[in-house]
Amino acid sequence: MKKVLRILFLVCCIIPAFESLSAGTLLDSLLVELDKTIAQDSLYISLKEKKIQDLKSALPQMTNNEERFQLYKKIFNEYEAFICDSAYVYSQLSLHLAEQTGNVFWQNESKLQLANILTISGMYTEAVDILASINKSELTGEQIVSYYTRYYHAYAEWSEFAEYEYAAEYKRLGKVYQDSMLSVLHPNSFEYTIESAWRYITQREYDKAKELLFSFLPKVEKNTRNYSIITSIIGILYWYTNDMEKHNEYLAISAVSDIKASVMETTSLRSLANLLYNKGELERANSYIKKSLKDANFYNARLRSIQISRLYPYIENAYQTEQKHQQKMLRTSLIVISLLSVLLICLIIYIIQQFGKLSESKRQTFVINEKLQANNKALTEANSIKEEYLGRFLNLCSIYIEKMENRQRTLNKKAKEGNMDELFRTLKSNTFIDDEFNEFYQNFDSAFLNIFPDFVNQFNSLLIDEEKITPKQGEKLTTELRIFALIRLGINDSLQISKFLRYSITTIYNYRSKYRNKAIVPREEFENEVMKISSF
Repeated sequence: MKKVLRILFLVCCIIPAFESLSAGTLLDSLLVELDKTIAQDSLYISLKEKKIQDLKSALPQMTNNEERFQLYKKIFNEYEAFICDSAYVYSQLSLHLAEQTGNVFWQNESKLQLANILTISGMYTEAVDILASINKSELTGEQIVSYYTRYYHAYAEWSEFAEYEYAAEYKRLGKVYQDSMLSVLHPNSFEYTIESAWRYITQREYDKAKELLFSFLPKVEKNTRNYSIITSIIGILYWYTNDMEKHNEYLAISAVSDIKASVMETTSLRSLANLLYNKGELERANSYIKKSLKDANFYNARLRSIQISRLYPYIENAYQTEQKHQQKMLRTSLIVISLLSVLLICLIIYIIQQFGKLSESKRQTFVINEKLQANNKALTEANSIKEEYLGRFLNLCSIYIEKMENRQRTLNKKAKEGNMDELFRTLKSNTFIDDEFNEFYQNFDSAFLNIFPDFVNQFNSLLIDEEKITPKQGEKLTTELRIFALIRLGINDSLQISKFLRYSITTIYNYRSKYRNKAIVPREEFENEVMKISSF
């Protein structure tokens, strides 16, 4: 046996230990939620498509140009971050309707929509040309805000891709339009909060940016495009302050919001994939970059697809290399485990044999102990019954002899006095016998209940509610209870019971049959259950 234990110890040392899981962090929980949300993205997409289809289905009923233009605008807003091509189509439809009707306000509204889509698509020249075609003096207050915003985004993004002196010039123009935009935005608006915070970040005024963003965050509805944007900006803020844990957390929150809001024009998931790739978490990084590329292709903005495609091969190649390495390690582990398994099987067979012998020995010991306990209980119960009834018997005999002596003296006295009529009446009367039997039954009941104090309750528990027996006041056992009390004492013969209780054997049989039929247990098991009623 010692040899076996030594071998088992060596086996346990050889088997590689699995890396224990660390306590789950908030980021772990957020990444698990993100994984689940990605798995359900088709649900959110179908809900978005249904919403758009409901809007489209109302178009044929539109006869009023005002209603049609507003419906085009609603459909554009739904497509803006969902499918770029479709957003472009509906901005063109809006512009065509505006030109047909000669409505300058609608024309400017449509051009601003079109400029935004062109900027997202990377068509910066075309976007700027569209904006240049707008007469600024004709714009309303909200359109002025949108006008400056579109110019700012166009030049700011253009500066990131331009080269030489053009990059600096576009960056300068972007800042000019950002200043103009901030000057006309309402300080409590979402756009003002985002753009002001972004400016604070670029100026390294991180505390001001943090205060502004977190004071506005509770006002933004979760799982919307705006919530995705503000949490993404917070994530970027934490990157600048070198708090990478928080940076990752808010990128994950933003990515979850993007998916639930069916926003396909995203950056958070792509950024998160890049960070996880650098950390060596290749499986998740690969999953996230594939999802990002899928969304970019679905959105169909060429620039976004190109940006993701640059990163995708690095993550995919690293993931495939890691997979090959893991497969090699797995094959090696399987060979080692297979060899160890053979050894373990042999050891287990030996141990099972030893345990089998031990179990059989324990089983036999247990059976013997059970029998001994049952016998001891039966002996204890039998001794109690003998002691109780022997004492009662001796006492009854003594009392009965005394009563017989008194009765004999009474009869002799009547005979000596010649009172023959009274003597005959006394001899013929059953009162003495009946009284003696009643006293005998009272003694029997008391003795029985001393041994089986809970007999009535346990007996009733075997019967249906309607047939439960309740002795009358001053009565300990009824006739029915005495029958089954005798059975519990081992007197099972109906003839003996009938003689003991002074009833016909038919009556005894009928009582026994009646309660078998009224039992909650099978009728053939009823009297066996009565025998199991405990004494103490």
